[in-house]
Amino acid sequence: MKKQLSIFMLLIFILSIMNTAVFADQIELQNGQKLRGDVQNDSLGLETVYAELNIQRQYINKINRENGDFVFRASENNRFSGQLLSEIIFLVNGDERVFSASEIISLDFSNNDSFSDNKQLSVTLRNEDFFFGNTVENSISINTSLGSPLNISYDNIISIEYLSGEDIYLIKRDNASDIKSDLNGKKIIIWPAAGEIVELEFDYIKKIVFN
Repeated sequence: MKKQLSIFMLLIFILSIMNTAVFADQIELQNGQKLRGDVQNDSLGLETVYAELNIQRQYINKINRENGDFVFRASENNRFSGQLLSEIIFLVNGDERVFSASEIISLDFSNNDSFSDNKQLSVTLRNEDFFFGNTVENSISINTSLGSPLNISYDNIISIEYLSGEDIYLIKRDNASDIKSDLNGKKIIIWPAAGEIVELEFDYIKKIVFN
């Protein structure tokens, strides 16, 4: 009976170790080393071609180095790419280690949250980054063929899409005619679901869909 109890306790111990390993974050380094532990950062800085972002750690699935950039893959297919600005604070077996961006190949997160809100719109950038978010402002002012500005509420917009062949934007409106307008140089302030508020120039935007 004592022998069976000892075997049972040993199995529980082994399983607990395995579960800890399975549900730990995993980091792969340039020197070939792979470690399991827990990322301590609350957010990670990323410099993209369109803005400097702070992405909340709780929403990140995976970070990969691809063609010189770091690609952040977050909840619900959100994607951000650029240069990693943050050092990674990694807890391994109770010891805290710090890794610079130049040391890292990839980082897998053991768990992440989905977005419960902050999904008023979805944004696709010209570099194929994609994210959900909310607008901070209520409307956009565009130039018309008559030369006078027209103010359009975001509540009345279905989508804004860049037409590369014409170098102009198509604004699809709800219960109103579509409008083409040159939005280059204009900006929209957005709160990404996975990050902090950012000001985006339309020059980088491929399409915005209002949900």
